[in-house]
Amino acid sequence: MPRMDDALFKRILLPLADPDDAERTARAVRPYIDSETTLVITHVTQGEAAGTTIATGRDHFAEETYETFVSVLGRQDLQLEWVTLEGRTVSEAITDAVGTVEATLVAFTPRDLDTWSRTLAGDPGGKLIREADIPVMIFPSRSE
Repeated sequence: MPRMDDALFKRILLPLADPDDAERTARAVRPYIDSETTLVITHVTQGEAAGTTIATGRDHFAEETYETFVSVLGRQDLQLEWVTLEGRTVSEAITDAVGTVEATLVAFTPRDLDTWSRTLAGDPGGKLIREADIPVMIFPSRSE
């Protein structure tokens, strides 16, 4: 089984959109992480301010999303941090948060093939890939 013990995988920022996305993401990253990895789990809510607001801890609105991720991940040996972001766009909020949370990598799973195509063509994932100051990894979804 591949291991993520490289410095690149020290602090992974994982944006989660909703419980279904949390389940897909947990299944996708589970085989690759080890106890040396810190997962910075984030959920982005829509905001109007020019800057991104960052709150540490679990946001009540995102609680089901966070609980789904932990349940599907099924690992007790990992270091988890919770960050709720408020920003005008998802990609902008995540890009703004990278330095603050000291992430070494941003990782996400595409929602579907249409999203995969849109990610490469310039939707939020594509914008994140182009604008982030750190590597962005797209994990393929796993059915189990």
